[in-house]
Amino acid sequence: MKSSIRILNDEDRQAMAWLVANVGEQRVEAAVQRLASGGRRPFVSALCRYLGAWPPVQRQVGAGKSTHTAVGDLHLARIRQFLAQSHAARMRAS
Repeated sequence: MKSSIRILNDEDRQAMAWLVANVGEQRVEAAVQRLASGGRRPFVSALCRYLGAWPPVQRQVGAGKSTHTAVGDLHLARIRQFLAQSHAARMRAS
């Protein structure tokens, strides 16, 4: 069955395991057969939508902080610093 589904990463593997454990292997297999028309393998998200079942969201916190988040935090800090300097300059001018 797993070769009939597009599993791209570890999150997909976990979602698939959750689906089988919570929805049942027979229902998942039936959904794969219905969605796999024309030899196309369905994504795990398509299975979730079809079955109306979504695995709980796995949030990573702490040391696994995303690079995108770190870059965004740096930009926000620079913007706040710029605004504080601008505000201080306006206060001195008045």
